[in-house]
Amino acid sequence: MTDLFQPVSKNIFYRLQSWHEKSDLFKILRAIDESQFWPPNKIRELQFERLKKLLVHAYRNCPFYTEQFNRLGFDPSCFNDLSELEKLPIVTKKDIQQNRESMKAGNFPTADLMANKTGGSTGSPLHFYHDRARLSSRKAFTFRHDKWTGWDLGYKTAALWGHRQDVSGHDSLGDRIRNALIYRSLVLDTSSLSKEKFAEFTDRLKKYNPLIYVAYANSIYLFARYLKETNRRDFHRPQAIITSAEVLTGEQRKVIESVFECRVFDRYGSRETSVIATECEKHNGLHIAAESLFLEFTKSSKAVKPGELGKIIVTDLLNYGMPFIRYQIEDIGVPSDEICSCGRGLPLMKMAAGRVTDFLVTPERKIISGASLTIYLIVNAPGVAQAQLIQESIDHIHFKIVKGEKFSEESLKFFEREIPKFFGNSMKYSLEFVDQIPTESSGKYRFSISQIDPAEGF
Repeated sequence: MTDLFQPVSKNIFYRLQSWHEKSDLFKILRAIDESQFWPPNKIRELQFERLKKLLVHAYRNCPFYTEQFNRLGFDPSCFNDLSELEKLPIVTKKDIQQNRESMKAGNFPTADLMANKTGGSTGSPLHFYHDRARLSSRKAFTFRHDKWTGWDLGYKTAALWGHRQDVSGHDSLGDRIRNALIYRSLVLDTSSLSKEKFAEFTDRLKKYNPLIYVAYANSIYLFARYLKETNRRDFHRPQAIITSAEVLTGEQRKVIESVFECRVFDRYGSRETSVIATECEKHNGLHIAAESLFLEFTKSSKAVKPGELGKIIVTDLLNYGMPFIRYQIEDIGVPSDEICSCGRGLPLMKMAAGRVTDFLVTPERKIISGASLTIYLIVNAPGVAQAQLIQESIDHIHFKIVKGEKFSEESLKFFEREIPKFFGNSMKYSLEFVDQIPTESSGKYRFSISQIDPAEGF
């Protein structure tokens, strides 16, 4: 696919932006393009060095970790082996919610701490920080995986994405110029879907002609089903598709690859830590981004063996502004001791076969992304600690709500105001206030439970 502007975008405009932002993006990308092919033992050595440095930093500069380590009698300067990390307690989402300020590094100016937030698939909002340097490395690890598909900086992409924070804010003149010259991304909002919207996507993608798609797994699957069931043939076929944000099932992969006639590269990540693990061209599991993260897989607080299911515990080796050390991300995965034939020394893992995020369907047959609601509606609803949406009929949504300290009459007004924006005026809803929302057998909460087939939106 010839793109004459791509080298101009990569070698001129991307570099000018990095220079303007004082970013080490290109330096980091060169380094990790090389380190991905290091032997596993060398990657482990790098992890140990970065982990020890992070532990010492956290002890000296973060009151939360200072207190934790002192209580345990843990001296990070004496840290000698990666396995010793098990001595430290697991940090939960609740711990972060209650101790966010004391987890921040005191030696970082406020201006160098970037606020971020996530609702996550659990429906429980989380606010956190990462430092400016971590912005560059997060971007670099994402780009590295994009490159495994045959993409490179400057090529056009299309994002079929349901996170309103990501798909909004592209309307200013500056945003449009940056996107035209640098990011070159067509953003298609999948927070709600319909036959009409898929038809619009089809026309816009054919006109834009991007090299790859990056998409919510369910969104691109439903798009593929629309194209297949409407017998359309005049649609754009990308070189590759990256799926993320939701669990990709084997059946979904088959449909997507069959319709678009290209390979799917699955990606596992989180807003808290960015890219966690990614699929290469061999499609033999997900390579862990081991230069930036250290992953543990545990059951009853003990490490599981390769091939066994375990709760995923993440330590971000590069976020010094607000360290995440042994963070329980509320996902289930399977570690592997296999060595991939692609030549990369990065360790492999697989995601457990869990539930995908259910889509909800409006009376007008529009499809609403549960992930989008998690991130937008619940994060922004004042005083809502946690929530779950249940749909048993086409015209009714039931909300289970765990009240937070700031829940008030304004919270109820927020729902009255915002729910019609997603579901339309004819959708009825009910609120049930509960003390807690129980987990599934997988250990995760389900944000949305629907008994309505999303295909009814076609």
